[in-house]
Amino acid sequence: MQYRIGRTSFILLIFLVALSACGLSVEETEPQATAVPSNTADVEAESLATTEPTPTTPAATATMPATQTPELPTFTPFPVSPTPATEVEPLATAGMALNDLSITPGDISLFPVPAVYAGDRASIQIAPNIPRGLAPNDVDVRILVDGVELVAGSLNRRKLSGDTVGLYEWVWDTIDQQGSHTITAVLDPQDLIQIGDENPNNNQATTTVVVEPRELLPNAEANATWITADTECCKLYVVSGTAAHRDLDQLILKVDTAFAQASTKLTEPLIGPYDVYLINRVIGQGGYATDEMVVSYLDRDYAGGGFEEVLVHEAVHLIDQQFAPDRITFLSEGVAVWVTGGHYKQEDLGQRMAALVEMGRYVPLAEAIDNFFATQHEISYLEAASFVEYLVETYGWSAVHAFYSNASADDAGTLSRAIDKNLRIYFSSSLEEVEADWLEYLSNFPRDRPTLANLQSTIQLYDVMRRYQTMYDPTAYYLYAWLPSPELAVQLDATADFSRHPDEITNVALETMLKAANDALSEEDYDQVNALVISIDRVIKNNGKFLDPLAKSYHDIIQTASESGYEIQQLRVTGNRAEAQAIGLGEKALSQLRFILNVGGRWILVE
Repeated sequence: MQYRIGRTSFILLIFLVALSACGLSVEETEPQATAVPSNTADVEAESLATTEPTPTTPAATATMPATQTPELPTFTPFPVSPTPATEVEPLATAGMALNDLSITPGDISLFPVPAVYAGDRASIQIAPNIPRGLAPNDVDVRILVDGVELVAGSLNRRKLSGDTVGLYEWVWDTIDQQGSHTITAVLDPQDLIQIGDENPNNNQATTTVVVEPRELLPNAEANATWITADTECCKLYVVSGTAAHRDLDQLILKVDTAFAQASTKLTEPLIGPYDVYLINRVIGQGGYATDEMVVSYLDRDYAGGGFEEVLVHEAVHLIDQQFAPDRITFLSEGVAVWVTGGHYKQEDLGQRMAALVEMGRYVPLAEAIDNFFATQHEISYLEAASFVEYLVETYGWSAVHAFYSNASADDAGTLSRAIDKNLRIYFSSSLEEVEADWLEYLSNFPRDRPTLANLQSTIQLYDVMRRYQTMYDPTAYYLYAWLPSPELAVQLDATADFSRHPDEITNVALETMLKAANDALSEEDYDQVNALVISIDRVIKNNGKFLDPLAKSYHDIIQTASESGYEIQQLRVTGNRAEAQAIGLGEKALSQLRFILNVGGRWILVE
């Protein structure tokens, strides 16, 4: 989904990027563990945090120090204005004042993850502390590998959370670099900054990384390269040996269909070809868009949602740049969901929004507009989509098209004031007046218990999914995601960042559970959704220990399959039996597997 970044507690001005929601259907059902009654599941599920989580550091790997911060996305380049000196009160972290320019070893990251192999093109990111009142592009940076300068530049990106980073894509060619290396980052090497950098002694940090031998590279990646295909609307890019490469013929039709739908609903012509990249790993809710779109397509897409929906959604973000290049994020995401007909699936946006109000989770429009990414993800997108739908039903798409095309962040001091100004111009009503009329309109929807139950379960599911990402797949978490430039990747034939991802037993087990929960959600089995959500959350809270009976069944089946040379992609567990789709070593096609739980309590592969 296309993002214009909102306000956070530390940084006032945040810029535009793209990100999206997508996913594939999954298998579900509960193993031998006793099913959780609906009332019990609801009570415990509702106790789970419903705000967007703060990423935590994963366990140390060969390429990342244990103190490393979560990976970050790329954003609109600077220049940016300094953060106002009055924005926040002085705080201290680990004895270091936040109003002092500084960096620690944990602020240095290396991509791709979870490991770098000799021959990879590696990217380096630093996420230092930037004091208030200091423009990030004023901070000069030097990065050295084993004492040899690799980067001389400045901080150049913001992530969706608002944090400033220096992100230097594919700057280190690791061919013949097997072994241990030191990476040193130096801020303000000429000591030009005096105000905001009173302690220059904390302006340098060094960490150690390991480049693994090339022969340890997984077979599927050994000869990976970019494959292209021309469609009626687009140029399609996939990585060889991936699920998208396997299914390329079907995907060509899906992409053309998605762009045709978006073009028709927007009443805008297609003036492509548009660049579409289908990648073999989860990012955020399944993709992002800038001048091109990147969408996740993999057999174990744990982010859930509908692949066709995300294609349409991202197509909107490419097409609407033709007539609304300065669009406001709240409106652009609302238009994308409205054109698609739903966020993760086809849905009645008005009825769903009425359910959100009934739940007591409604966020006032000004707050949702100005803090789009700080608002719970499903809530912000639903509110934006329902609001756009209401405008279209009230005034017609032609009038909304003109309003949408011309409203921009430059129109006022805040995004909500900019929208308010344009509502007055195009519809002779203020934001407050339109909001009141919209809420009155929503109050006329009848109470719909299935919609309410679905929305509750959806919010709970995706909150726990993001908790999983922060702990075990932080490069995928949308607020901090690593969003590499696909165009440059193709030029360099760099594929690892678009395919490689954490795939330990813990990852596979929790991801198949998330897929199972999504499948149960689509089948309206809310008891099962809540049981899986609670079980996943218990694993996360127990630092990856599968003590919960439901989670342990998933873990043990994944372990049994791994010992037999299979990596499970989808899993359905019913009592003491289970069915799975898996990829065998050296294979591309999915295999069907069956498991039974023997009298000794061990899951056995029977086929």
